Amino acid sequence: MATINRNLFHIGKLNLLLADELAKLPEIRWFKTDASRLALDNLLNLYRLAPDRFDHMFAQMNTIGMPEHRFFCSPLQALFWILQDEKLNVSSMLLGLDGVKEADVNSDRPPRLPAASKLAGDQSRSTRTEPDYTLKKILDAAWNGEPRLLPGANIHKIIHRLQADTETQEYELLAKRHTDRQLQSYIMDDFMTKKEVFSVNDWEAIEKAIKRSRWKLFQMVADRLNSPELISYYMNKYFYFRKMPAHGVYFTFFQKTAQCTDAAYFAQFMLARAGYKTFMRSVKWDEDPWDGLHTGAGIILDDGRYLLVSNYTGINSLSGPFADIDNLDQTLSCNKKIIGRKWGAYYPPRYY
Repeated sequence: MATINRNLFHIGKLNLLLADELAKLPEIRWFKTDASRLALDNLLNLYRLAPDRFDHMFAQMNTIGMPEHRFFCSPLQALFWILQDEKLNVSSMLLGLDGVKEADVNSDRPPRLPAASKLAGDQSRSTRTEPDYTLKKILDAAWNGEPRLLPGANIHKIIHRLQADTETQEYELLAKRHTDRQLQSYIMDDFMTKKEVFSVNDWEAIEKAIKRSRWKLFQMVADRLNSPELISYYMNKYFYFRKMPAHGVYFTFFQKTAQCTDAAYFAQFMLARAGYKTFMRSVKWDEDPWDGLHTGAGIILDDGRYLLVSNYTGINSLSGPFADIDNLDQTLSCNKKIIGRKWGAYYPPRYY
């Protein structure tokens, strides 16, 4: 705790806004782990290696979402995760720094970036290349699963103590085909829907893992999806297209299956939660309820134009902004002849 506060103080002397945004991150605000302390220490050293480049990168990060409404800066959290996950070369590449290696998997010592003082006389070495930061690159590096939350030995003990024979057989097959981190994910998912199949002796460990999970808790992920770009990226990374009746926002989040209406409700919910003025729009070009209509959602900009955020057909892309509603409708229909159009969805979910 003292180390975290001390590093936040030093960062605040260099960039007060950066320190304020770091203090909002769940990893600093709630989960003060050894990994968080090390990540903040490395972030401070990274900043000192190239303060101007870091300031420029952070300024780009800080444009994502609405600062007055969001809970924290999600791209900054992504950088923090990269440092927590010991991907030091990735964090350095984003700034165009040179000479920082990945952690040695055979070493028991945690990886650390070199202190800026060690490179004071060798700036050509520390900033040899051009900065390589983009939102997509940092999300590609950071939004790729969970850290290790349950030790491998604990995972296999949990599986061994399952209370139902059918679950035991299923996990025995899963254990042959999947890594411990994948098994960890299955355990957390199953615990949230059928807690009773696990031994009560394992409940506390699984609950603790879920609480610290990056992607399992709805509210924690909703806090993170606080801009059109982040929502569209998340849907492309995690959603799978499936023709089925709309089931509402939470079911879509948990099952990761969606058609256009599910995706539109999901995007509208996240956008409204992040402070945006939203819309949902549907068009129809045929009476076929599956292949004759499409629903999208997005935000209404301050000048009245429409930015289409959810245009999900198995893949998603941001479109617009559109000054004319007819142009928006033509995009939703893929330029088919429209026979009907409306605000909202033709077939909304039975529950939200």
